[in-house]
Amino acid sequence: MFVPRVSLCALPPDVLEEITFHVALADTLGPPVHLISLLCTCKHINAVLRKENNVYLYARIYAAKFDSRAASRRMGAKAGQSSALAAQLPKYCTALRNIRRGDIDSPSLVSDFLRAFAMCLENDGKNAAQLEWAHLFEYAEQFILERLWEESESNVSSGWPVEDVTNSLALWLYWYSSSHGASISKLLKSSYPHVRTVERFASKTAEEREQLMALVRPYALYNFRYPPFLAPDNHAHLPLPGSPEAYRDHSTITPHGYYPLYREPTLCKHTFRHYGRTLTLAEPPIGLIAKLLYIALQEHKTIDVEQPIPDDRDEATLLGVRGPTRADYLEFARTTAARYPVHGDFDLPTRNASVSGMHDNDWARWRGCFNPWGAPPRDRSAMYTFGSLTGNWAGRSLDPHGHEYAHATNAREFDAQLAQPDWPDVPEHPLFFTLREHRARARPSGRAHALPHWEVHPYRDPLDEGIMNAYFPRGWPEGYSAVELNGTLRIALRGRARQWVYDTYVAEAEKAKGVAQARARARMGWAQESGDVELADADGDEDEERVGRARREVQAVLGENMDVDELIETVVSDSDGPSSRSSSRSSSAPDRDDHLDIIITGETQTHHALAWGNYCIYGRVRSWDGLIVLVRAPAPDPDHLSPFPDRLEPYVFRGYLLGGANLVGAWRHVTDSIHTIPVEGPFVVSKVVAQKAQAQA
Repeated sequence: MFVPRVSLCALPPDVLEEITFHVALADTLGPPVHLISLLCTCKHINAVLRKENNVYLYARIYAAKFDSRAASRRMGAKAGQSSALAAQLPKYCTALRNIRRGDIDSPSLVSDFLRAFAMCLENDGKNAAQLEWAHLFEYAEQFILERLWEESESNVSSGWPVEDVTNSLALWLYWYSSSHGASISKLLKSSYPHVRTVERFASKTAEEREQLMALVRPYALYNFRYPPFLAPDNHAHLPLPGSPEAYRDHSTITPHGYYPLYREPTLCKHTFRHYGRTLTLAEPPIGLIAKLLYIALQEHKTIDVEQPIPDDRDEATLLGVRGPTRADYLEFARTTAARYPVHGDFDLPTRNASVSGMHDNDWARWRGCFNPWGAPPRDRSAMYTFGSLTGNWAGRSLDPHGHEYAHATNAREFDAQLAQPDWPDVPEHPLFFTLREHRARARPSGRAHALPHWEVHPYRDPLDEGIMNAYFPRGWPEGYSAVELNGTLRIALRGRARQWVYDTYVAEAEKAKGVAQARARARMGWAQESGDVELADADGDEDEERVGRARREVQAVLGENMDVDELIETVVSDSDGPSSRSSSRSSSAPDRDDHLDIIITGETQTHHALAWGNYCIYGRVRSWDGLIVLVRAPAPDPDHLSPFPDRLEPYVFRGYLLGGANLVGAWRHVTDSIHTIPVEGPFVVSKVVAQKAQAQA
C-alpha cells in the first residue's frame, strides 16, 4: 500500500507547534535538548519555531517543566504572561545545565546560584524535581567542602571564613535540597532511578556530619561577626533616619568591626533578570542558614544520660526528685527541631495548596529588606503572616562554651583554637513552649490602637530601642496588667484607665467550629427576637429573658471578634447571597499584616515546666522584616513547678520564621547595655503538629 510522505515543512504551524511541544517534553526533567535538532532541520521550521516568532510555544514548554504560580502571585500578572515565561525558560535551563556539569569554579557560579535560589522559593513540585535532576545537593556540598573556607587565607579576613553571596547561597541551597528527594510521580521515578528519596543528613556517616559541622560552625555561633538579621535587632522601627555614619559613631569597636554591625546596603543586594525584569534580592544572611544547618546536623547525634534519674514523672514524685526524667530526655531525643523543606509533587494540580506559598514571607523579606535606610519597594508584601506562631513549638538551643566565645570575640585572627576547638560539641538544651498571637484592634478609621514601643532616649542611647524587653515599653511587664479572655488580650497601665485591646488569632478550624455552633444558636435567638410582635408581647418578660440569654450565649462563643448582630445579619442573608456588611474586627489573617502591631504571649506547659523550668513568654514582630523577638522569663511559680528556680534566667530569642515551618535565630543573655557583646547561641524550633504530620507523610 502506498503511503504518501508529508514533509514537516508542509504541516500547518499549529500542528508543527504541537509536535515541537511534545518533542521538548520527551525528557520531562532537564532542558529541552531535543529541540536543537528540530530547529536545525531547515530555515522554514527554524523561522516558525524560534522563540522570537513563537513566544506562546516556549511559554507552554516552560509551564510544563517549571513552576510559575509563585511568580505571578508575587510579581503581578505580567510575570505570568507568555513573554515572561518564554524569557525565563533559557535562564533556568542554563543554570540547570551548569549545575549538573558540576564545575564549582564556573564563572557563572553566582548567577547560577541566584537562579537556583529563586527556583527553590518558587517551587511547587516541578522546580524541586528539576534541581534534583541537576544534582544540586551534591553540587552545593562539593562547594562547601572545597571552597567555603577558600578565601579565609586572605589578608582581609585574617583567617576568618568569608561572608559573601557565594558562600551564603551555597548554604541556603544545601538546606533547600537536603530533604527527602523531590516527590516525583511514579512514572518519572521509573524513568529516573538515580533520584534519591532518602533524607541526606541521616544517610551520612558521623565523620561526614562532623566535617560539615566544623565548616559551618563559625557562621552558626559567632553573631558578632556573622549577624543573622537583615538589620541590627536593637532597632524596632525601620527604615532608619539619618545616615549610616551616624549609627556607626555610636557603635562599639571590636576586632571584627562595629557592634552592632550595620552592613553596607550596596554590598548586600544582588540583581539579575527574572521573568523579563531586573530583580533585586537581599543577600540572605549566612549566619541565619548556618544555624539551621548546624542544628539539623547535630540532631542526628545521640543524647546520653549518664547520671541516675527516675524513669518517669510518677517515679520522680514518689522519690521526691525534681528535674528531668528519662521519659523527658526520650521526648527530647525524639523531637525534631529542624523541619525539612517540602518539595511537593511534580504532577501537583493547580487547584491544590501551594507549596511555594510557605515561602511568600521569605520572598518578601529578601526582596525588600536590603537597605535599612531606604524606602520600601512599591511591590512590598507582608513579611509575616498573622497566626503563624500560634501553637505548640519544640526544638533546641545551643549554648557555646563561655571561654571559647570570649576568645572568639576578642580574636582578631581565626587561630587554630577556633578552627579546631578542644570541645567541638556545643551543649544543647530543650525548648518547649506554647504561643498565642494578638493583633492590635483597628479603629473605625482603620488605624490600630497599639501598645507603645520602648521609649528611646536620644541623649542616653539612641541605638537602644528595647530589644532586651522585646520592644515593649519601659515598665513592662510589672507596670502593666494583661488579661487574655474571650478572644482578646486587654492590656492596661496599672493605676490608670488607659487600655489597649488586641484580637487573639483563632485557627480557621476552631473558628469554623465555633461559628457553626453560634449560627445554629443565633438562628434560634433571631427567630425569637424577630418573631410575631403580638406573641412576644403575650409572652412578656419570660420571652425577653430567653432572647437575651440566647444572645449572651452566642456572644460568648464569638468572643469580641464579631458582634452578634453582625452574625445574625449574615445568617439572615445566607439565602440572598453574601452580606454587604463585614466585620472590622475579624481575627482571620488578612493579605497584609505588617502594618498592624502583633504581640505574642506564651508559656511552658506544665509537664515541660517540671522537667526544664517554668517560663512565661512575651514578644513582638518587627514589621520591617518580620523579625520575631521573644523574651523568655522565669514565671511566677506558686506551685513550685520549676525544678531549679534559682538557676532560671531571662533570655531574648530573635529570629525569622523560614518556610513557614522553622523559627530560626539566636538567643542572648540580657545585659545592661546593647553595646555589651553577650554570649549568644543558635536555636531552632518547629511546630509540634507539623512534626507529626511530617512523620506520617
